[in-house]
Amino acid sequence: MAKLRDGRRRPQIGTATVWLAVFAMFAVRLRSLNALEQELRRPGRWARWVGSRRLPSADTVGRVLNRLELAEQRQLVTALNRQAWRRKAIHGRPGAAYRVVAVDGHELWASRARCCDECLVRQVPVGGVKVAEYYHRVVVAQWVGVTPPALLDIERVRPHEGEVVAGRRLVARVVETYGRLLDVITADALYLEAPFIRTVLDAGKHVVVVLKQEARELYQDADGLRAMQAPTVREEGARTTRLWDLPALTSFTTLERPVRVVWAEERTTKRQYRGGQLREVVEEHRWIWVTDLSSEGVPARLIQQWGHDRWDLENRGFNELTMLWHMDHCFIHQPRAIEAVLLTLATAFLLTSLFYGRNLKPVARRHLTRLALAARLLEGFALSGASLWPEVQRSD
Repeated sequence: MAKLRDGRRRPQIGTATVWLAVFAMFAVRLRSLNALEQELRRPGRWARWVGSRRLPSADTVGRVLNRLELAEQRQLVTALNRQAWRRKAIHGRPGAAYRVVAVDGHELWASRARCCDECLVRQVPVGGVKVAEYYHRVVVAQWVGVTPPALLDIERVRPHEGEVVAGRRLVARVVETYGRLLDVITADALYLEAPFIRTVLDAGKHVVVVLKQEARELYQDADGLRAMQAPTVREEGARTTRLWDLPALTSFTTLERPVRVVWAEERTTKRQYRGGQLREVVEEHRWIWVTDLSSEGVPARLIQQWGHDRWDLENRGFNELTMLWHMDHCFIHQPRAIEAVLLTLATAFLLTSLFYGRNLKPVARRHLTRLALAARLLEGFALSGASLWPEVQRSD
């Protein structure tokens, strides 16, 4: 944290001081920089936390975020993730030999009035007239099938480019940064493109990507082969799955290498109340995944599991960060600041999750939710005591 720098020539408030204030904003779940400023104006509460008597205003925080060196902030996120894995604070399923990372895009916010040079633009109908709408979208990489589901990195989608292009930049940087800490990249059907898959395979990693487009030759060939062989039937509680394992398909011509298709038809029986009566409801789903992993090394049931784990990015990632961490709020509308805010959010999400799950004793968290923990942390700023960061030297 002490290595964080910004582009100010003669800063009167240290970069670490500003960053700690933003980190605390997320840790205690404040909704905006203005809410943060109101808290900072309360005397005697925040000086020990940020290591400075001179506290930043909302405008100062915004200026610093827009000048923050993103490479150094990404190094901070990487260091925390590496330490968490090395100390076994992040843990997956028992016996899991592969570390799986999901990649997906997320839209942050949209406006029809305000924009910046890096805004994406689309035309939306309003009252029968098409109006320009400005928005920002990011691609996020997150570990799935583990606890806590930490975020590795984010990449902003730039104007006049698709989400997959930003995803390729993100994957290339994540693979270089984390190396052996990840083995498999899983993604939605949008990423079933040869350039994206080559980026992953050339780095020595593996892919599991959803296949949805029925018009694709790969889909049609897999469907035809599936009709000629009996499936493997697996029963897991209320879910019954018919699995087809189809290796060495050459229909993905643009990739210029054979791929394996795992086809799953799932039938789940649930008990739900309908019209005041408890009834059994049957849900049927079809899932198809494309992978480069061989049938001998990774069974089809594991590909199915990783394919479903991708929803961790939606459920334990985007949904929680949006609903409870205010990820979609426009804290500041500047391209560099957007990434700085999200990287700080990733840090706060990881550290507070580790504190709750790996530091607090079971008795302490028995009746304490993570949302309630944020309220306890906010109360803690009113307490006196030693500095929380004695080993870090900060400038005033």
